Amino acid sequence: MNKDIFISYSRRDQEFVTRLAADLDTQVAGVWFDQSAIQVGQNWHDEIMDGIRECKAFVLVLSPDAAESRYVREEVNKALELGKPIIPVLYRPAEWTGEFAVLVHDIQTLDMRLGSYRENFQELVDGLVAVGAVKVEGYEKPFMRGETKVGLGEVFRKIPAWAFAWGGGWTAFWFIVSFLLLILSISQNDTESGELFATLFVLLISGGIGGFVGGLFAGLFTMLALRPNAPSISWKHMSPTIRIWAISGPLGMVVSGIVTAIMVSLGAISVQGNDVSCEGLGFGECLGAGIGNALGEAILFILIIVLVFFLLLGVVWFLTGMFAGRQAVRHIRRLEPGITANQSRKVSLGWGCGALVATAVVILVIGVLSSILGL
Repeated sequence: MNKDIFISYSRRDQEFVTRLAADLDTQVAGVWFDQSAIQVGQNWHDEIMDGIRECKAFVLVLSPDAAESRYVREEVNKALELGKPIIPVLYRPAEWTGEFAVLVHDIQTLDMRLGSYRENFQELVDGLVAVGAVKVEGYEKPFMRGETKVGLGEVFRKIPAWAFAWGGGWTAFWFIVSFLLLILSISQNDTESGELFATLFVLLISGGIGGFVGGLFAGLFTMLALRPNAPSISWKHMSPTIRIWAISGPLGMVVSGIVTAIMVSLGAISVQGNDVSCEGLGFGECLGAGIGNALGEAILFILIIVLVFFLLLGVVWFLTGMFAGRQAVRHIRRLEPGITANQSRKVSLGWGCGALVATAVVILVIGVLSSILGL
């Protein structure tokens, strides 16, 4: 197949360009770009210039890195010199100068940040056909135009993978917590080994189950919010969740504990004690009333601390979940630059709620397993 389409780009954008080139090469026409066309021993500069001379359309993937690349500028100038049809594809926005400013201003630019990859790909094919880069018998614009709405089957099929990523992340998080507890217990030598390892086992299982359930919830939010972009989402965009939770989970617990301790030390968490009146009571009765009052205050104090601790922990994990969601969107945007700010917010909100669901499930499972094992 002839290399009718030449793609000029920055190496920073290689993941996206590799996908674009593969789709064009498979569905449209032969594609020339340096990662696929230059063989060992060939003069890369001459091969690139020959590729531009022989192409029927010059696709320019625009980004800040492309704007700063002298090689991309040289390729653009060569295409302009030869009078090649140039199709600018805006992948990442930047301040355009020189040749790029002229191209963006004078030529209809395909903005990949608007709409899904599938929709923009079809528009690109329309442009390539219009300039004669693709020979299609009986062509009627729009070429290859079809239903771009992604079915719910594609959406729901990827939710379990998010759940597994979350489950792995929360298991890693509780493994770190369990390891720290193990070191603390061994140093203090205050727990029998059998009971200790049973407790650690409960924490790991609870963390994995809680993360999986929270991941189902977050995955549903994610895939519904990113439904038009679902075909681009794969495991490599989900797997960073494991690393994110392994790091942020323990930090969230530490931050919550520190905030709670500070609130206690500053008197923000306190119980107003009631003086016990011993009028008309004997010594034993007065002593009993004092002890009962003290115990009641202590129990109430502990309950308030626990409540505030878990409340703060929930807030921290909610915010951590939102942060994790934004990180996931950042990875997906490499192939789907059209994800909107509104979609990103919906994903982050879903991940924050998923973190709260995971927290509640972890606490529930810990209670059930502890009861079964007699811990």
